[in-house]
Amino acid sequence: MDSRVIPFAALLLLPALAFAQDSSSTNATPFRRGQWAAQFQAGTAFGSLGFIKFRSPTHALVLDVHVGGAHSEDLRTDSTGDHFGGLNSNASAQVRFGWRRYSGDGTAAKVVSHYSLGALAGLFHSATRFPTSSQQSNGWTAGAFGDIGGTYLVTSKFGIGALATASLFYQNGVTKGSSGTKFRFRDWTIGGSAVNASLVATLFF
Repeated sequence: MDSRVIPFAALLLLPALAFAQDSSSTNATPFRRGQWAAQFQAGTAFGSLGFIKFRSPTHALVLDVHVGGAHSEDLRTDSTGDHFGGLNSNASAQVRFGWRRYSGDGTAAKVVSHYSLGALAGLFHSATRFPTSSQQSNGWTAGAFGDIGGTYLVTSKFGIGALATASLFYQNGVTKGSSGTKFRFRDWTIGGSAVNASLVATLFF
């Protein structure tokens, strides 16, 4: 077996292991009231920077800023050279604020689990361009989110873990075309990220 698979698989099992500990013992964690932490998250489609403020050893406020984007261009080549074929670009930013509950098996616990519930709001932009036409969309989102995860405390100041998230949000935007066309769109969206698509590093202060 590839040696890289073993630590990755262990990360995926962190939430289940930590909740199993919590179900069989008194809930306690190594954290303290007033403590701060910074959380860095990276996945296949987004990244985020978050701040955690502990209100007690097992409860905290969480503020996360999620950003994402992509850009691609198409060049077509023929006997006369390279020609612009088109481009597609998109960007988004989202702020999440909520409560998080931590669970552990004592003040010396090395593995802690957590889940969060809260509200989200964000902005998005996308643009598409072809040789003879173009369009762009702008809008905003608002809704709710939840997540569940686990953290292995490598030291008292640093932890690594895995996180699964889900969200439900309303989206409102406007699309404008180069021909002068304009239309507004509104919809509800349910989204999420698999545990293996979201790894988290946390610094505790």
